[in-house]
Amino acid sequence: MMRSIRTTWLTILLLFALLPMLVVGGVLSWLSRDLHTQQVLSVQREVIERAEALLTNFVEEALQEVNILVRTSGFVNGSADQQRALLSQAIFERNLFDSLAIVDATGTERLRISRLGAARSDQLTNRASDPLFTAAVSAERPAFGEIRLNPVNGELLLPVAVPYRFPGDATTTGVLLAETRMSRVIEQVVNIPVGTKGAVILFDQEGRVIAHRNRDLIGRTVALPTDASEPQALSGASGEPVLMSLRDFATGDDSLRIAVEQPLNEVYQPFVQHLQIIAALVALTTGAAVAGSIGTVQTITRPILNLARMSEAISAGDFSQRVPVTRSDEIGLLQRNFNRMAENILAQQTTLAARNAELEQSMQAQRQLFETVQQLSTPLLPVWEGVVVMPIVGHVDAERGQAILNALLNGIAERRARVAILDITGIAVVDTSVVAILTRAMRAAALIGATPMLAGISATTAYLMVQQGIADLDVPTYRNLQSAIMAAIERSRSDPAGVGRNGTRMRAD
Repeated sequence: MMRSIRTTWLTILLLFALLPMLVVGGVLSWLSRDLHTQQVLSVQREVIERAEALLTNFVEEALQEVNILVRTSGFVNGSADQQRALLSQAIFERNLFDSLAIVDATGTERLRISRLGAARSDQLTNRASDPLFTAAVSAERPAFGEIRLNPVNGELLLPVAVPYRFPGDATTTGVLLAETRMSRVIEQVVNIPVGTKGAVILFDQEGRVIAHRNRDLIGRTVALPTDASEPQALSGASGEPVLMSLRDFATGDDSLRIAVEQPLNEVYQPFVQHLQIIAALVALTTGAAVAGSIGTVQTITRPILNLARMSEAISAGDFSQRVPVTRSDEIGLLQRNFNRMAENILAQQTTLAARNAELEQSMQAQRQLFETVQQLSTPLLPVWEGVVVMPIVGHVDAERGQAILNALLNGIAERRARVAILDITGIAVVDTSVVAILTRAMRAAALIGATPMLAGISATTAYLMVQQGIADLDVPTYRNLQSAIMAAIERSRSDPAGVGRNGTRMRAD
C-alpha cells in the first residue's frame, strides 16, 4: 500500500519533535526503575540482615540457657528430684524450651521433662542412634538438629544437644537434649514490615514454607533457585510474581532459607507512575506538534500531490496533461521539468509506435522466411510412383530431428508411398544422437506401412548403427543414393500392388 507523502512529512516532523523527548523520558524512566529497584533490594537486604540477627540471637540465647543449666549446681551435684525440679523450672519460667532430656554417655535417657509433664521410666528411650546425640558426643561440643514441627500445635522446634562433664570425669558424662521453641522469634521475623504487601518467609531446604505471617501458606512448596546470591523475579508463596531475595541460615549441619519477597506490581509501581506522566507529556506535545505541522506539510506537499496526479494520468496513457506552474522555487522548477518531460514522452511515444509497426512487418517477413527454410531443410522428393526420397544435409539436432520425423510421416501418408529412402550422405556429423533420430524415423515409417531404406552409409555410421542396434531392424542400406533409388524402383516394378506395406523388408543388393 502506497504511503502518502503528506503522512511521511508529518511523521518526519513529529519524529523530530517527539523523539528527543521520548529518548530523555525513556532514559529517565529506566534510571528511575533501576534506582527504585536498587532501593527495594537494599531494603530487602536490611530486612534479611535483621531477620538473620534475630535468629542468631535466638540460637545464641538457647545455647546459653542450656549451658547455664548444665553448669548449675543443682544439675551437677543434685539428685534426680533436684534435676527434675531444675528442668521443670527452666521449661515453665523461661518459656524457651518445649522439652529437656538428660542422656548419659551410653545414650540412655535418665530424665525427660516436657511441657506436658515428666516422662515415666517406661517412656524413657535410648538415644544412642540419634544423630544429634552422636554428633554432640563425638565432637564434644554443642550440636543442632533439624528444625521440626511440633505435632501437637505445629510450633517450630530447634533441637540442641550440649555435652557436659562432671568434675573428676575424664570423658563426657552425658548430654542435655533440648527442644527450643521458635514461636517467639518466628513471630518477630515474619512480622518485620516489608513495603505494603511484602513478607518475610522461612523455607526449609526443599522450598517448603515453614514460617509465614499468613498461616494458610505454611506447608506450600515454592521452586526456589539454588543460588541465593542474587535477587530474582519468580512465583512467590501465594503464586503471585514477586521480587525475592534469599539467604541461607545455618543451624549446625542443617539450614533454613530466609526469604524477603515483594509483589512485582508494588516494586514497579513508581516506574509505572513515571511512565504515565511521560505518556501524558508526550500526548500534549503530540497535539501541539500536529497542529503546528499540518500547515507546513500541506504547503510543501500540495504541489507534489498535483504532480503525482498528473504522473498517474500520463502513466495511464493521457500525454496531454500538464501541471500548472504555481511557484518559483525548486518545486516550480520541478513543475516546469515535468511538463517538458511529458512533451518528450509524447514525442517518443509517437516515434516508438512508428518503429514498432516497422518491427512487426520485419518480424512477419522473418517468420515467413523461417517457415520456408524449415521446409527446405526437410524436403521429401518423389522419384518414382510409390517411392520418396528425403536427403538430409547439415547438422541434425533434436529440434530438426522432430521436423524430419514429421515431414517424413506426413509425406508418406500424403503420397501413399511404399518406399521411403533416407539419404544421410550430407549429414555433417553422425553421432549416437543422430543414429537415434534415424532409428525413430525408420521405425515410424515402417509402422505406417512404408519400407524404409538408408543411403549414404559410411564406415563410421555403420559402426554406430551396429552399436545402437539399428542393424537388428533389417533395414536395407546402400552405399549411395543412386543404388537405393534403383533398388526401390526395381522393388516397385516387381511389387506393383504394394506388397511392401505389409511390413516385409527388402534385402540389400
